[in-house]
Amino acid sequence: MQLVTASGLPNYTLGQERFRNKSKDAENTLSASDMAIIISHLLKKYPQVLNTTKVAKSSFVDGKTITPMQNWNWMLKGLSQYDPNYPVDGLKTGTTDAAGACFASTIKKNGRRLVTVVMGAQHTSGNDPSRFIQTKKLLKYIFDNYSSKKIKQGFSFASARRVKVINGKEKSASVYVKESTVVWLPKKQQLSDLKVKFSKNKIHAPQISGKTVGKFYLINKPVLNSNKDFAIKATVHQDIKQANLLVRIWNRLFNQQQNSSEKENYSIATPQKRKNFQPYQDPKDLVKAGTWDKKSENKEHPNLTKVKGLWIRVSLKGNRTYIMSDKKPIYTMLSTGGSYHKNKSNTPTGTYYIQHERGNNFYNYKLNEGAEYYVSWKDHGIYLFHSVPTKPDGTVSEKEAKKLGKSPGSHGCIRLSIPDSKWLATTVPVGTKVVIKNN
Repeated sequence: MQLVTASGLPNYTLGQERFRNKSKDAENTLSASDMAIIISHLLKKYPQVLNTTKVAKSSFVDGKTITPMQNWNWMLKGLSQYDPNYPVDGLKTGTTDAAGACFASTIKKNGRRLVTVVMGAQHTSGNDPSRFIQTKKLLKYIFDNYSSKKIKQGFSFASARRVKVINGKEKSASVYVKESTVVWLPKKQQLSDLKVKFSKNKIHAPQISGKTVGKFYLINKPVLNSNKDFAIKATVHQDIKQANLLVRIWNRLFNQQQNSSEKENYSIATPQKRKNFQPYQDPKDLVKAGTWDKKSENKEHPNLTKVKGLWIRVSLKGNRTYIMSDKKPIYTMLSTGGSYHKNKSNTPTGTYYIQHERGNNFYNYKLNEGAEYYVSWKDHGIYLFHSVPTKPDGTVSEKEAKKLGKSPGSHGCIRLSIPDSKWLATTVPVGTKVVIKNN
């Protein structure tokens, strides 16, 4: 992200008021995600802005002069791109040579406000409606594939119904959703299918009924501007009372002994060789770990359109990605997955499928790094296979590239060598299964 002007216009348009410490061509650079974050804060703090953005036409009076004006958001009722299926009430258009035609829309649907951001749409003239046509396509995709589901107050998730209680008269307690909330999920997904994790492995007595005791995290349901999952406040339905003093003293002594024992066991079990994490033996022609500018194997890449039983297997701790034919690995790639924090990788594990999104390069302003050749396998452009990272000037970040095949270190994507990433991004079929495991 780079912010140059408060108006959002390029620096040269400000004339004598332009910023002298920036080039005349400098302008704000924000990703679609950055814009969504700003919009989210705007609508939460100043919801009254919608009273203005939803006005399609108005007349401005200056003395005896009356100037009728029309909103640049042509999707409002009464304007040329209005569609009753998508009754938007805001928010903002914008156009520059670098950004193309952009539009941020917002719409209230089934108890939740949805925001879409379109950037780089065609702009052949002032009458070109491309940004609105693309917005309708985006909204149609959402409504065709997702639906809102209400999680009611008092709901109990099957995978996180009880939590351990420390110093309580009861050893565990049931936890429930504190406040009703609406979530958007794939249409085929039911609330009972949600993978949920409670934010704590234990709570301490006493606790008062109706008060927040923790949070339920909906696994793999990301939150804007955060690496955490979607969170819902949790509570208990009955007061949790403390055990008597003697029991609390005994628990404290027992926990100290147990923690000491766990630390000793951990120190003994920690050292492990990397090869133990790899599910398959390395081929003899595998290049040296840290090689990022060559193919991982000294042979031709396989033709993926002719591989029988094609799927991809990723070993995060083994730092390997395998092209599989049924049960047999036919090509092994050095790779780097997500960094580990508290023994959990930034890269989600599970079964996924190659998606449509792919390209030759990208740059993430928030992370201040980019990559060559990418293809998405989760969340449509969020989790990718891509090359080792590149710097703002397009050169490879050799410090990060040296991790390839040796150690984790990404923000969640799977990094590959440049030749491997190019081959995979340009040839792997959409729908190819991707299985990601720690080992």
